[in-house]
Amino acid sequence: MALAATALIPGLAQAQAPAPAETAAAPQTDNGTGDIVVTAQRREQKLNDVGIAVSVISAKDLRALNINNATDIVRAIPNLKYNAYGSSQVVFNIRGVSQNDYGDQQEPPVAVYQDDSYAASITTAGFPIFDLARTEALRGPQGTLFGRNATGGAVQFISNQPSHEFGGYLSATTGSFNQSIFEGAVTGGLTQTLSARVSGVYDRDSGYIKNLLPGGANLGANNHWATRGILQWDPTSDFRARLTVRYTQADHERQAGVYTLTPACPNAQFQGEFLAANQVCDYWNNYGGTSYNGGVPGSVANGYANPAITATQGGNPWQTYSAGENYVNRKQFAATLRLEAKLGAFDVTSITDYQNLAKFYIESDDGVPGLPYVEGAALPPFTTGPCASAPSVTCYASGTIFYQRARTQQITQELRAATHFGNNYLTMGAFGMLLTGNYGAKYATPFDQYDPTVQFYQRTKSFAVFAQDEYKFDDHWKLILGARYWRDSKLAWYRAAEAISGLTVNWGPSGINFFDPTGAAQASGITVTPAAASPTYDGVTARAELDYKPGPDTLLYASYNRGSKSGGFTFSTGTPFPGQALIDTLNNIPYRPETLNDYEVGLKTKIGRNIQFNLAAFYYDYKNYQAYVQVGYTQLVRNLPATIKGVEAELTAHPIEGFTLQASAAVQDSKVKNVLLPDGVTVVNHDLPQAPGFSGNALVRYEFGMGGARISLQGDALYTGKFCFSVLCAPDEREGAYHVENARIGVIPAGGKLELAFFVNNLFNRVYRSYAFDGSLYWGDALSVYGKPRTWGLTARINFGN
Repeated sequence: MALAATALIPGLAQAQAPAPAETAAAPQTDNGTGDIVVTAQRREQKLNDVGIAVSVISAKDLRALNINNATDIVRAIPNLKYNAYGSSQVVFNIRGVSQNDYGDQQEPPVAVYQDDSYAASITTAGFPIFDLARTEALRGPQGTLFGRNATGGAVQFISNQPSHEFGGYLSATTGSFNQSIFEGAVTGGLTQTLSARVSGVYDRDSGYIKNLLPGGANLGANNHWATRGILQWDPTSDFRARLTVRYTQADHERQAGVYTLTPACPNAQFQGEFLAANQVCDYWNNYGGTSYNGGVPGSVANGYANPAITATQGGNPWQTYSAGENYVNRKQFAATLRLEAKLGAFDVTSITDYQNLAKFYIESDDGVPGLPYVEGAALPPFTTGPCASAPSVTCYASGTIFYQRARTQQITQELRAATHFGNNYLTMGAFGMLLTGNYGAKYATPFDQYDPTVQFYQRTKSFAVFAQDEYKFDDHWKLILGARYWRDSKLAWYRAAEAISGLTVNWGPSGINFFDPTGAAQASGITVTPAAASPTYDGVTARAELDYKPGPDTLLYASYNRGSKSGGFTFSTGTPFPGQALIDTLNNIPYRPETLNDYEVGLKTKIGRNIQFNLAAFYYDYKNYQAYVQVGYTQLVRNLPATIKGVEAELTAHPIEGFTLQASAAVQDSKVKNVLLPDGVTVVNHDLPQAPGFSGNALVRYEFGMGGARISLQGDALYTGKFCFSVLCAPDEREGAYHVENARIGVIPAGGKLELAFFVNNLFNRVYRSYAFDGSLYWGDALSVYGKPRTWGLTARINFGN
């Protein structure tokens, strides 16, 4: 399609319409609150003309908020959270809609885009932020115009685009934990019709989690770089070609295993509860008639206890004793060709995208000084010995060895055509995707003689056609109707083997078989067939919306949006236990598509020139919600019913010159029904993951002149009410309410070419978790990732050219 469109260039000069309007970089504001421009409907529109709950972070605010990574945007967008145990495993959460299965093959329900490039895996949704024009977050199903179905919403990171005028910038940041960030960009014209922009970032520090083991490296350290090149060709006023090439690399980045020691013990429902320093976990003290924790109070399952580094026992959450390997290697290449042309009455856009990813993630010991791991070696319970790097320190049998390996290739092609006729604005198109991946993983607990290795493969072929029409009755009323038909064909196989017991599992289109060394599993219990490994899913998503504009700066809308997400597979990183658990795991590998029906009303209005106010109320009716649950020791995705209802409000005000106030708040109530707890008996209703009853963001900035310079003083804050990290809501996965504050002082000397800033994040050193997983049944711990402590930094930026 892309090549065919290129062939049409000679005939374009006769077209009468101006250049295609849809570009990635749009102007942000004028004076006052300005007219914010968004591309939420795949073309440039004023925010107050779009009946979608969308939040925008401008380039200026991205810098002012010190946003360096994709996940940092949660500080500025209402009802947006993220779930991540490492830089390579990121799942965004909008209004409680997320995917907690941490498998590399999983496609998240919140679509993430870098310009026109779609991130189809959770392992590509986290990346460094640099040289952006803005970020847009669309809340609610985006099932009609966006290239890939998204039940939760979409997040777009939109780059600065090439200019024929020479310009650019260089910036450097230094700060806590030996942080060094270097960023820059340069743009200019190469010929009269060709322009380019090249930008990049390098980010490195020594880690915010101090490793107290002699010779051990600190954890939570950045070590990555990224570059982006954009080449734009404008041969006529009616044609544009843009090639974007991106590359990101992390080398032995210590963003893995960043857990704080939080011992937990299974309760009667097999859910973890935090252990007090003087409390012995009976479960691990008499596991199969053997004591694995040695009766040590306050310890994890292998007997290690250290209240000084255990946050739940009064210790420091940013300290650890780790003798194992904890790092991420990741290389990602992407190339996107975007063609825009005026063909008769149609504005045609073709987007061709290719991505290649290679990733290896490993974490071990999880905060415990561990003995060297030997694959397949069975250690006696409660084995201890001197640490290899520090003989004076006692090491324990490894609690966990967890790694993930992925090699993926993704090709997508989208073709859209838009036209005006009469009172209509019609957009229609088609989308195709081919995603293939080879994966390897291990989740071993050597301390209790369990050491599996798994391999799996997954291929997704996706095709969709869509159309949306906007019909204007007059200057006040508009009706929007849209629909999309999608069809996914998937193919997968899964192989797993446990080295110590000899148990094996094979699942795929050529057959399903296993070997249970105990003989307890019965093949007669298998209900799934090989055909389940090569399913085809399809469905229809839709949008219906009525807009009313009583004036040019006010919009009232009521909408219905139906979103869906394809079915898939749960591929465990470990083998199941022998017996019925093995059969249950095989039968529950496949899961069905989910559908979300969103009923929403909203208001967007500008009050005078200085106040912008947005309000949205929504009700979600979820069918077959893909809930990540645990039955006994087996983790799987199970389709369950769910509902969400809520209200969101956003305010931006400039009451006096130089003063900016931004505030947002969200109130919501969610429910996932029929959640079966790990005991296999108890059924409960719980909230959706990371869906607090109330959350909010606020920012205050004052800019003023002094001695020819421009000074800015800024403070921002985030508040989150209590929530659970999973639908199982184990006691050790519950997070209390917390708030985090940040401050910044900026100086722009006379001339405007130099910018200086001093900032402090987490100003009051708040202690809170950004990730938690109940691992009490696996090795007596809740895997807890705590947010960074107080950090400070200095940034200098030089702008050059026009």
